[in-house]
Amino acid sequence: MCTRMPLLLAQLILVLMSSMAMSRTVQSSGLQSSDLYRLRAVGEVKFSHDYKYIAYSVEGNDRPGRPYSQLWIMDVSTQKSIRLGGEKEVTSGAEWSPDGQWIAYHGGQDDQTGLMVAHADGSAATLLVPVRSTNSPLPMTGKELAWSPDSKRIAFISATPGPETEEANGDPMVITRYLYKPTDSEGLSHFNDNRRLHIFVADVRTKQVRQLTNGVFYEHSIDWSPNGEELLFVSNRETNADQFFNYDIFALRIGDNTIRRLTATENAEYRPKWSPDGKAIVYQATKRGLTDLETTMEDTHVWLMQADGSNRRELTPTIDNRQGTPGWAPDGLGIYFTVQERGNVRLYRLPISGG
Repeated sequence: MCTRMPLLLAQLILVLMSSMAMSRTVQSSGLQSSDLYRLRAVGEVKFSHDYKYIAYSVEGNDRPGRPYSQLWIMDVSTQKSIRLGGEKEVTSGAEWSPDGQWIAYHGGQDDQTGLMVAHADGSAATLLVPVRSTNSPLPMTGKELAWSPDSKRIAFISATPGPETEEANGDPMVITRYLYKPTDSEGLSHFNDNRRLHIFVADVRTKQVRQLTNGVFYEHSIDWSPNGEELLFVSNRETNADQFFNYDIFALRIGDNTIRRLTATENAEYRPKWSPDGKAIVYQATKRGLTDLETTMEDTHVWLMQADGSNRRELTPTIDNRQGTPGWAPDGLGIYFTVQERGNVRLYRLPISGG
């Protein structure tokens, strides 16, 4: 109960803030459509590993453009919160270090945006390295930040120019890709920026950065192995990846940048996570064959395999509903995930041994 109370309080406080603002508006002039822009909602919520702090995001709509998020940190003992970044700054993607001393997130400093690191209480925030994104359509990406088990390094995703970038920005503009235009959800640009997402690793103390992957593919959805030697990631390695959507799971060895393929299916795999002992991997997947990037036309289910890619199996064949991102129980004996049921989202726990 003691660990749940701050989480509930954080959500309650934000709901009350929005409710009181709405109540005053309704009493004075009645509910207006413009009042929707004043509502706030709690997004992601994460305990630090020592349970001393809670990081949570607040989603706002009170400015032009799309909704934006801001990260806050609550001290569990005092239940006081501070915001990461300035009043107008957009921050997201909080990830606690395993030792509980640091928090990494996406933010900005001195007109630069990128990977930020701060002490667990939110103090001494600093820009570790600038990060670039892409407007290329990438369905269902996972984590973009992952701490090493010793809390000394952070793996992250950043974009680099692709081979088409220079010609596509010239005059005349030369278009060679099938996916040459992003949709409204990917960005406000009229054309694909042709950048590719790759995996990098940064040393927290020295700020030295090393690029681990390169080429024309997109790598994302990373997770650091418990022994600190490998990174899981997801990538579409089809020769015509712009036309066919086929995510597979790979493991990257940090020491020499070698890559081993863990799945080679016609269906799509998403968001892999190592088990606490590093012997198994849980992930989301579908069973439908090759399709395009518009939609897989199938609900994701929870799957499990050994760390070498063997014994791949669906854990939840009897639950025929859309299943959310899975997470491991601390003892490694069970999996937690959400299920969409008749308009509700419910939390499930399933032992990996079945039942």
